[in-house]
Amino acid sequence: MKKSIIFSVVLGVVLLSGCSEKAPEIDTAVVNAGLDESAGEGVDSNIDKMAGMDSSAVTYATEDERIAAIENELEPIYFGTDRYDISVTESEKIDLDANVLNGALASDLAVNVEGNCDEWGTDEYNYALGLKRAKSTKDSLIAAGVDSARMSIVSYGEGKPLCDEHNAECWQKNRRADVKVMAQ
Repeated sequence: MKKSIIFSVVLGVVLLSGCSEKAPEIDTAVVNAGLDESAGEGVDSNIDKMAGMDSSAVTYATEDERIAAIENELEPIYFGTDRYDISVTESEKIDLDANVLNGALASDLAVNVEGNCDEWGTDEYNYALGLKRAKSTKDSLIAAGVDSARMSIVSYGEGKPLCDEHNAECWQKNRRADVKVMAQ
């Protein structure tokens, strides 16, 4: 009898202490360390020129500075309420992001597509929707020529809002997929 009670308690503890469903957050302070708001002003921000250059022609003091310069050129992809399909206007951003990612400065970096949602819906729904947004963005980038082997996806659900106000304009900013680059 004591063994079955102890076994039940241990089993209950194991089941209740399972892994968290939330994806880990990336510390962007590390990526942006040492950069201020004017950091991009001295860097050639015309990615079309940089895409055609030999990567040795443009130098950065650190890899973090190179990553910050590349991410400055990437556009977030926005979605409608409860949607994960990419609109015509957002598909133009996909093409621009693909050009940046395939350029000489970014071609050796891994790509992480982060799906995000507004505050509406349950946590489970928002994580699933964020994952669908990340996947549709990834699939569109692959169709635009970005190598799938470089890419991964993650959903943050409503966990990484850009805006904390409670209005339609703010919610629209949070319904997005962000394209991030990192060393492989």
